[in-house]
Amino acid sequence: MAEQGAHLSQLLLQSGRPSIFELVAQEGLNQAIRGALKFFLRVCYNNYPSLFGGAYRWADEIQFLADVVLQSYYLKNHGASFAENFYGLERVTNGGNPLSLKGKIKSLLGLTLPSYILNKIQEYLKGTDNAQTPRKLSFSTVCHVYELLALVNWILYTLGKSSSHTPLLRMLGVKLQHADESSSSSVSLTKIIEMSAFFIQFLEWWFNNQSTQAKSILSLPVPPAPHSKACEKSPKTKSGECPICHQPWKNECALRVSGYVFCYRCIIQYLKENNCCPVTLAPATSNDLIRIFANAT
Repeated sequence: MAEQGAHLSQLLLQSGRPSIFELVAQEGLNQAIRGALKFFLRVCYNNYPSLFGGAYRWADEIQFLADVVLQSYYLKNHGASFAENFYGLERVTNGGNPLSLKGKIKSLLGLTLPSYILNKIQEYLKGTDNAQTPRKLSFSTVCHVYELLALVNWILYTLGKSSSHTPLLRMLGVKLQHADESSSSSVSLTKIIEMSAFFIQFLEWWFNNQSTQAKSILSLPVPPAPHSKACEKSPKTKSGECPICHQPWKNECALRVSGYVFCYRCIIQYLKENNCCPVTLAPATSNDLIRIFANAT
């Protein structure tokens, strides 16, 4: 076993081939950088919704353009992506030659387009109805098949049977190798961006931490009462009556966006037609209904 492990280590070290740990680390950094701008826009939107509402709605497109600018700069000047250059790697053809202009364009498309298209497909599938469930399963199956192919490619790379560690790089005819020390640049702006990547990763972990989320939820202010003008438009209802039919509640349920209680039959039909609370006019769907069992026996 020890001899086999030593043999695998020699395979990875020969011809400047990166190790598995370097490849996994650079892919993780690439994903973190890809979502850094969107995370920044989300934080700004949560604090200043009026200023950053439009930017947050186009967060995927802004993130895609920023990714194109960043990766094209590094491919042009270093022959590698941002994360690959950070870990001292560069892209070359399977023959060991530097990338041509056409090869750099293909690499740029391979670095930016798949993640953007995948995000848009996932957003589209989240908004589809339950009637399209088989479509979701088929997309999930395609993702699992690709992950299986990626795993097989990783094994082949570890055994020295493949020069590229991902199916995409294999299709492009590109592989990664350690860059020459003479080709590394010491531009101060580049180093600042690279060090900022780890800081952004720390911020993302901090804001997504469960304990931090619990503190932020507890520190939220008490929501204001329903808007007075919106409430004046609806007739006054007595306690225990549905604001829609003005009859005693039947199968009562609460609308969590406003806190008002309605008959289930009344509110479900109203939401299908108007998509808002009948009292406060706050946007709502049937997913915002909460069943109440106060009068259940």
